[in-house]
Amino acid sequence: MSDQFNPLTRFFPDIRERIDALARACEWPEFERQIARHLTHTQLPPHVILPLASAAAVSGEPEKALSVAAACGFLIAATRWFDDVQDRDREESLWREVGSGRAVNMAATALTVAWQALVEESKEARHAFGRYTIALACAQDLDLMSGAARTIDDYWQLMRGKTGAALALACEAGALAARADRTDEAELCGTFGEHLGVLMQILDDLDGVFRPDGIGDLAAGKVTLPVLYGLAIDHEAREELDEIVHCGLLPACGERVLAILNTIDTREFLVWNALEERRQALECLDRLPPVQDETTEQGRDALRAFADLLVVDWEELSGLELSTK
Repeated sequence: MSDQFNPLTRFFPDIRERIDALARACEWPEFERQIARHLTHTQLPPHVILPLASAAAVSGEPEKALSVAAACGFLIAATRWFDDVQDRDREESLWREVGSGRAVNMAATALTVAWQALVEESKEARHAFGRYTIALACAQDLDLMSGAARTIDDYWQLMRGKTGAALALACEAGALAARADRTDEAELCGTFGEHLGVLMQILDDLDGVFRPDGIGDLAAGKVTLPVLYGLAIDHEAREELDEIVHCGLLPACGERVLAILNTIDTREFLVWNALEERRQALECLDRLPPVQDETTEQGRDALRAFADLLVVDWEELSGLELSTK
């Protein structure tokens, strides 16, 4: 997201500087090197803008959320490194370079440093960060439990607890860092982030099945939202799909499963749900008090733009129209 679309990106150098300083303070050269390699010396994860935008959206100063943005950066690194050790489905991952044990050690350190970044933040912001971090861990544990999410409803709860909690954390903690006195507005920002996170997970699952970058979910034997949708609705190949899934044959029968999913309009259904999550997210912003100044408007515009940019690619591919409502 460039300055052309979001003036709040002018704070990205400050976020990088804070992350690098916190890593350097650990006095662990290899950890500092890996943070630079995976986080600050590449393009920052786009959702580090969310704490700053949320701070502005509740009529606060975005600068006051810089520590939350840095903490989110470390949390992103930590969860990615933990996930890679558990899932082992990405080629470019820390554990492949340094081994599982060292990767877990560095991930735990990144999580610790995330908390160090928040030492001077309000208790409200720290509480939100902790609450959502625990929700992330609970959802990850659910994801690791074999057969724990075998219905769409179960999976929806899983999405809200993983990517939903991650983005809710960024938004709510960022808002509270700037305006601890506006808890109601901060909660709206958090709910916005939760819907945004679910939206991202839906699109990630679509990519994992229909446009995989690497192994792909079917080849890895992962039962994600597209497959669960195929198991949930009535169609001629439902029993066949059920047998493939429950016999653990997804990797061997990936092409057949893909053909089945294409015949029941899986992509269109999931993109519609992604757009619905976007609509509900934007409704949260509409419930905020009227805009008071240019900074507040910039923050809310940045949040809306983030939501829009997530869906444009799949919206075009599915043929569905992107509503501005």
